[in-house]
Amino acid sequence: MITGIQEIDIFEDFKDRLVVDWGKATLSWHQWANDNDKEVVEMLPKGYLGEFPGLLNFILDFDELKKLHSNIDANKEWYHHLSSVNGVYLILDEKAGKQYIGSAYGKDGLWQRWSEYARSGHGGNKLLKECFVNDTNYARNFKFTVLQSLPSNTTNKEVINIENLYKKKLGTRLFGLNDN
Repeated sequence: MITGIQEIDIFEDFKDRLVVDWGKATLSWHQWANDNDKEVVEMLPKGYLGEFPGLLNFILDFDELKKLHSNIDANKEWYHHLSSVNGVYLILDEKAGKQYIGSAYGKDGLWQRWSEYARSGHGGNKLLKECFVNDTNYARNFKFTVLQSLPSNTTNKEVINIENLYKKKLGTRLFGLNDN
């Protein structure tokens, strides 16, 4: 006798990838599989993060950022959008409640800069590195988002000026993770 629903790992490879047409029973919290065939509509690629929601419409946690950068083929839309623009971004340290403002410009724009964070967790930033002294997994406290996207032909100086304006507006030099 079944007393509750249990997750089994035999189909772990299909988790978050298998798209099924549930028909009119979509709203039901259970389905009888033995006499109710359902059509598999799509098998999403391994590492697929989801549809790209727009440059200003997402927040990624560190694990999602790593997944995105480890699975470029499964996330081509994300790659296309993030590599074609410069921008100013925010990293929120949810544990300390502090913010870091950064900018990305040059070849592959935001994608290139965020790849450095996906690899190291801190992207080489001095104050972010200090967060890792007692906890090598500290990056799991970080959330990444774009504050402003800029055309790829925006000069480096213009991008840095906009980045500095955000640092002033949000006080990240005085109360955050940006140094002087």
